[in-house]
Amino acid sequence: MEEKNNSSGNKVNISTQKMLGGIGAILILLSVVPGIGILFSIVGGVLLIVSIYQISNMLKKPAIFNKFIIGFVLGLIGWIIALFFGLLSFVGIVVFFSTGIGIIAIILVYILFIAATYFYKKAYSMLANALNHKLFSTAGLLMFIGAITIILFGLGAILLFIGWIILAVAFFTAPEEVEVVG
Repeated sequence: MEEKNNSSGNKVNISTQKMLGGIGAILILLSVVPGIGILFSIVGGVLLIVSIYQISNMLKKPAIFNKFIIGFVLGLIGWIIALFFGLLSFVGIVVFFSTGIGIIAIILVYILFIAATYFYKKAYSMLANALNHKLFSTAGLLMFIGAITIILFGLGAILLFIGWIILAVAFFTAPEEVEVVG
């Protein structure tokens, strides 16, 4: 989080934030590991939030974090709804609900998932422009398309997985120093 004044302008070093973001993306990829996956997911999410927050502050572009956190909150709401209805069906309480409510819940989770990845896509696109590193845009686009196509027999899951891999690579290969514009 070091700032330097050069003849070319004000530059910031984002090496720590890059590492946090890359590790966060990898941990989220590992969230599929049985037993410990939920811990990986939580720690990875926190690392990503910290990374995006710090980078957006350092670059004086709060819109990057704002878009990211909107996506995060929408995704979290979707997961809570999915978990709630999943647990209800697991313990047999779903009998008290009509099939229509279950279908509405699935549709709502699907819409929230698409909306969340849309905001991630916007945040990663803005980050790509700010860092002049287009892999962030590619990752966001793949995640968004993956969310839309998740209902197509796993195609979406594959795209989401690839998107997270590309996001990790984007963080690890982003420039160490970035000029603050505006």
